[in-house]
Amino acid sequence: MNKKQSFTIGLFHIATVVSFTFFMGITTVQASDQESECFSDIQGKIAWNDNKDLNWDAENVKQLCQGTSKPSEPGKCFQKLKSGQVSWGKSSTWEWKNIVKLCSGTNDAEKTVACFTKGMSVEGTDWRDAILTCQRSSGSHSKDNQLDWNK
Repeated sequence: MNKKQSFTIGLFHIATVVSFTFFMGITTVQASDQESECFSDIQGKIAWNDNKDLNWDAENVKQLCQGTSKPSEPGKCFQKLKSGQVSWGKSSTWEWKNIVKLCSGTNDAEKTVACFTKGMSVEGTDWRDAILTCQRSSGSHSKDNQLDWNK
């Protein structure tokens, strides 16, 4: 192989690596752009406690936004539950940590809240079990929260 061929092959390898790296970078940025937008929709705009504090610990906002593809939905979910309109069994006053657990990464606030409400309407359901069942990681969003609470 002559120097020209070696040079051409080397350029091809470099171009391949750069293209792959660029493509992977774009994919990663797109996912984090949604979470960053969600973060911006919440930090400084939505109160996380009863004292109306708008300044969240950054890690808590990140947890709430993690995995969402619809940036406004985790904040909407949080506000709905914080508003006192949804009972968790003994009260409609929620601890912010439990709201974050339920709403984390949601792409549909209404359906997440409806899932929880439906779960709580089944006699004997513990609120912690309802949260676990309705969390995004359990697949509740993949089927529009059409869960069979009677199983």
